[in-house]
Amino acid sequence: MKRPLCLLCLAFVTVLVVCLKLTPMELPDWSSLDGRGIRVEGQVYRKEYKTVRKSQVLVIYLHSAHILKESGGSGRSEPSNQFPDHQIQNIICYLEEGSGPEPGLGSSVRLEGRVSCFTDAGNPGEFDMKKYCSIQKLDFRLDQARILSIGGEEKPLQEGLFRLRNYFAGVLDRTFGEKEASVMKAMLLGEKNGLDQETKELYQENSILHILSISGLHISIIGMGMYRLLRRCGAPLRPAALLCMPVICAYGVMTGMSMSAIRAVFMFLVHLGADVMGRSYDMITALAMAAVVLLAGQPLYVEHSGFLFSFGAVAAIGIFMPALYEGRKGAGGRLRRLSEKWKQSLASCVSVFLATLPVQLFFYYQFPIYSVLLNLAVIPLMTVVMGAGLLCMILGGMWPLLTAPAAGICRAILRFYEACCLLCERIPGGRFAGGQPEDWQVLTYLALLGILVGVRKRTTLFWKTQWLLGALCLLLLRYESGLQITVLDVGQGDCIHIRSGSGQHYLIDGGSSTKSSVEKYQILPFLRSRGVGRLEAVFVTHSDMDHCSGILSLLEEYSSEKMEIGSLILPDIHMGMRDGQYEELVSLAGKNGIRVLYMSRGQFLEEGGMRLSCIHPRRGYTAGNANESSLVLYLSYGSFSGLFTGDIEGEGEQEVWEYLKKSLKTTEGGRLTLLKAAHHGSRNSTDEELLAGLRPRLALISSGKDNRYGHPHQELLERLEAAGCRIYQTPVHGAITVETDGRECRVDTWRK
Repeated sequence: MKRPLCLLCLAFVTVLVVCLKLTPMELPDWSSLDGRGIRVEGQVYRKEYKTVRKSQVLVIYLHSAHILKESGGSGRSEPSNQFPDHQIQNIICYLEEGSGPEPGLGSSVRLEGRVSCFTDAGNPGEFDMKKYCSIQKLDFRLDQARILSIGGEEKPLQEGLFRLRNYFAGVLDRTFGEKEASVMKAMLLGEKNGLDQETKELYQENSILHILSISGLHISIIGMGMYRLLRRCGAPLRPAALLCMPVICAYGVMTGMSMSAIRAVFMFLVHLGADVMGRSYDMITALAMAAVVLLAGQPLYVEHSGFLFSFGAVAAIGIFMPALYEGRKGAGGRLRRLSEKWKQSLASCVSVFLATLPVQLFFYYQFPIYSVLLNLAVIPLMTVVMGAGLLCMILGGMWPLLTAPAAGICRAILRFYEACCLLCERIPGGRFAGGQPEDWQVLTYLALLGILVGVRKRTTLFWKTQWLLGALCLLLLRYESGLQITVLDVGQGDCIHIRSGSGQHYLIDGGSSTKSSVEKYQILPFLRSRGVGRLEAVFVTHSDMDHCSGILSLLEEYSSEKMEIGSLILPDIHMGMRDGQYEELVSLAGKNGIRVLYMSRGQFLEEGGMRLSCIHPRRGYTAGNANESSLVLYLSYGSFSGLFTGDIEGEGEQEVWEYLKKSLKTTEGGRLTLLKAAHHGSRNSTDEELLAGLRPRLALISSGKDNRYGHPHQELLERLEAAGCRIYQTPVHGAITVETDGRECRVDTWRK
């Protein structure tokens, strides 16, 4: 049996994945503590400085932590039995400035602060902070933390490495400009806190962000470079290996020992261990062993993008690349050897791209088609930039003038990286927005790659290419039918996505008064997860910020967001009612070449069997406030009907009802299928007469959790229940999706 240890490790991983799929791990719920001041005690296992509101804040991480309670009036504290110790994994604490002396790594601290719980995702595509932090074994955050006492003994090795890291960071800050220093610190020290945001987004969008993560590339360059240098200098094998092992372990600890760093360090140690024992090193077995070590400590890593990218890339090089190109052995001329090297590099980049494509699509929903060629240009230069950077970092504090040429080389390469990324972004159609694939697509795609590996010696390159094209088509295929309506969870605000029967996409509103950058963190991630690259039209019901803040931001960053908009549709109200936000929407749309249309009663949009009719306002309508002039849309699709009401209330709502009674007939025996409750569930909207006449089957409410207005009001909920509605609320259910074929409909909620 070949690779028995590897097969045993893979069996362990397979069983673990199946168990997690069948019985998902429950995430701890600390919401009862959110916003409360507490006192905790624990041991410092990590610390770093983070920039918060342009100020440097010391952040410490505690394990072996427990919550304390006051003991009578004595001022003493003792463990609280309300939250058993075993429930707490780790706590991250943001210390107040001047909160006391800096605790050393390994010391025990007692501190107090205000609890801030991590939020979960409310929409498809949205980043799930709660799950991410749970994978990192962080339970909650403590803000404005103040140290009460420090005890125990610090660990001198860890504390010394922390101070060494800060020293090296200071050297890089003095050697490079602010932007370049942030990149070099991330690349060499794993310090991503101060990383220039524009550079990070540029690298991420072009799929080269991996060069900033401490991973196999870094460990190979540093560790294997040092090992080979010692061997060439005449050092015996065992002393050279035994010297490199602790150095690389110390480097991993100094840079934060991220998940990818643990994998790389572990494989490096196995490699040197095999050399010391006179055994052959098998990369795939070492990779499988590293996976078992990591997953034994945290099974949820199987759902972490970094874990899947890191292990997928190495597995691609060790398993999949030989199926694409095995290379030619034997001597040859210099040009032939150079050609062979480039072919192997290309095969390596293609293999990594194909193997990690499902991960890229599943977590980021799109990929740059040119990323293979870009990495082919970027990766070979990493050896140069890291070597020059290490020289600057080590010698720059003592002899800064000697490191000037090396710093110049680093600057030139970083500028080359940036220029390449900017050039690639200008390639028409260079980015494929495929959306998130289904689980069965990912599994089938990987199975097809596995079959190709198994038959690689019995088929030609032509048939390998055809096989890969078929696998890619299966992975990228998106089959959608029928009408789909999704009310997004945007906090206190509104955003509704509609996919027509023919696959066109529309948006009704997009704003929030409780979530900042709602377009960046909720709206765009949702659209990208659905593979949306173009919105045929964006309807803005009225110009209150909780309905249009995200649309305004999207228009302001239109050139960089890569979301095409066909038309912006606004209510055709009287000029005197068009406030600053209304005019700004018109102005920004015009600057970006987006057609602006004005909609009033009687006008409609018809497409793919769907008809969206405007029933309010009348042309040139004027009212006492913006809510009364909200755009109200009536949707029909087969026997399905829906009413989208914005913030309509008062006279405006009365006009809507009078018009509905005279002009429209709902379906399903006179019943409205879906009602988007007006004004976030306010008691002043959606009155009894309207409900009695429409008798909606479904009522959807979009509001913020624990919002200051008390939405949805209890009176409105009681009216909806009395009308026989099934009620869905975004604070409770997250995003709410309704799908219909024109006859039957199905409701799916993000939070089950």
